[in-house]
Formats: sequence, C-alpha cells, structure tokens
Amino acid sequence: MPERLWKSRDAGSGDRDGILALRRSTFGDVDPAKLRPDVWRWTFVDNPSGAGYIRLAVHDDLVVGQYAAIPMRFRVAGVHATERTFAMSCDTMTHPAYQKQGMFVTLAQELYAEIASRHGVTTVFGFPNDSSRVGFVGKLGWFDIHLFPLRVKPIQSRRVLQRYVGSRLLAGALGGVADRAYRLVTPRVREPRRCRIEPLAGFDERFDALWERHADLAPVIQVRNRAYLDWRYCGAPVFEYRSFAVHVDGRLEGYFVVRVLELFDLPFAALVDLFPCPLVDDEITREVLAAAQLHAAREGAAFLTALLPPAHAHHLRRFGFLTVPDRLNPRRWHFGARCAPADEPLLRDVGNWYITYGDADIV
Repeated sequence: MPERLWKSRDAGSGDRDGILALRRSTFGDVDPAKLRPDVWRWTFVDNPSGAGYIRLAVHDDLVVGQYAAIPMRFRVAGVHATERTFAMSCDTMTHPAYQKQGMFVTLAQELYAEIASRHGVTTVFGFPNDSSRVGFVGKLGWFDIHLFPLRVKPIQSRRVLQRYVGSRLLAGALGGVADRAYRLVTPRVREPRRCRIEPLAGFDERFDALWERHADLAPVIQVRNRAYLDWRYCGAPVFEYRSFAVHVDGRLEGYFVVRVLELFDLPFAALVDLFPCPLVDDEITREVLAAAQLHAAREGAAFLTALLPPAHAHHLRRFGFLTVPDRLNPRRWHFGARCAPADEPLLRDVGNWYITYGDADIV
C-alpha cells in the first residue's frame, strides 16, 4: 500500500470548491449538473431533513477523498410507528492519484461513528454499483437487501436498434415492425379516462394530507410530505423533473414524477416516483403508467424505465415492462444497508420497504 500522505477531517463551510474539484478529477464531466455549486448546496445544505454528513481526506489543503451521506426521514413501523433519520450514502470519491490507500474504508468508518454519536443515526442505506458493493458488504458491515432488475418499456425501438444496425432505414423498418407487434400483446396506451392528470410547478399543503393518508403504506418508507417533495423534485431545476398530480372524482389521490435523460446518447425516460402504489386500484395505476409513457413519448424517449418494490412490480409487468438481461444491463441496482442489530430483521427484508428511483440519488 502506498504511503498515506493525507489526513481525514469533517468538511467545513469553505470546502465546497475543493469537493467539486475532486468530483471533476474523479468523474470528469460524466454528470455535469453535479459539478454546479447550486446543486451541491441543494444536496448538502438545503435538505429539509438536515445538512449532509461529509468526511474528507486532505493532503496539503487539497481535497483528495470524500465519503458523504445525507439525512433522510423515514417512517418505521413497530408497536408505535415512529419517524427516524436514516443516512443515504452518496458521492463517494477518491482522487485517482490516491487509490488503494484505504481511504474509502477509513472515511466511511469515521463518518458512521460520528453520525451515530452526534446525531443518533445508526442506519445507512444506498445503492452501490457492482464494483463498490464488494467494499460496502465486505469491509463496512453492510448487508444486501435486494438486487432490483432493470425494467424497461419500449417506446421507439428504432432508436435502440440504430446502435446495432448500420442502416438508419433498416433500423426504422425493423423498429416499426417491433413496436407494432409489441403493442398487440401489451395493454393499450391511451389518455386516462377515470383519472385527471395535473402538471405541477410545485407541491402544496394537499400533499401533506396525501402523505398522512398513506404513511402506513409500508413498514419502512421515506417521508413523502410537502417539504420533501418540493426539495427533491423542485429544488434543483437543472434535473428537469416533471411532476404530476393524479385526481380521481375530484380528489387528489397521488402523484408521479418523470425525468428524461440520456444513456449512451440514447434518450430515455424514468418514472422516478409513484405514490401511492397501487394508486386507488389496478385500473387507475395502469392509467398513470400510460400517462407516464405518453409524456415520455412526447419528449422523444426511446423507452421508459421504472423501479417499484417487488410487491408492486406486477403492475409494471402487466403493463408491458420487460426485464433487461444482465449482459445488456448498464447498471445493476444493488440495494443495501447497515444498521443496529435490533433493526436488522426489519430492514433486511425488501418486502418491508417502499422504494422507487426517487429514493436514490442516481436518477
């Protein structure tokens, strides 16, 4: 192991620029929005659950490593259901010149000890990728909760086929045939009939009441009240989340959020959040999925992806979502955590969690 030249410490108010410089050195321009000072502030300062937890490695005033987590409020069932703060692990970074020096494990262990003693936070969760999962589970006391499959609903197959077929005309022809055949065996996508979809510029007090009505949807669920929703989906406009309220018979019954991104120069849409699920009943839930697909199509997306808890994944399968084979999957969705021993039986079971893409920091 190379000689350790760095020291660890908590981040301070003047470390933002050094942290963003580390991100550029580590990841380049892979996610340019996260290089913006306003997005950093949104993530680590403006969070209604509290300021982020950040542990740094520093060498001669240069920030060369980071382990960070942000507080998230969860409702946890029990004899008396309570709200508790969990920490979501995010933005782990090591400068390329300081690899293989034990930085990741050192910073993580120090941060875990600090947030437990200072804030009483003993549960840390996250979505590590294939390479980092080994370190989380093998060295930091994490356990696997679930490996979510990547599910997609094709919208414009020609956009995908163009990556593999040399001729644009041939890709268009094959894609048109594939899309028509696919529509014959999947539910019809049409404008909603029973529900009314309302585009949202922000979340108001109606969503506090909606949360209170459905707070017991799962034994472990992130608090989806007005303050959280406004921060998560409206606080950083650069991410271009599009939020929609769902009304049935004149009553607010739920919401969904869609974001259009690019992967390998291919536009796709993600159903980032859907709450509650099922939304009223199976028919309304299908109408909401159709509304998300229609929005994605209008935005030019080649396909729609979504993540729901396993207990609700049948809504996606019945609507025509397909599971991407591992060999074609660009990112596997490992879900894991570490916690106090008393909480482990509850948190190990993915059936106790209500999880969507919105509960991660990746989409």
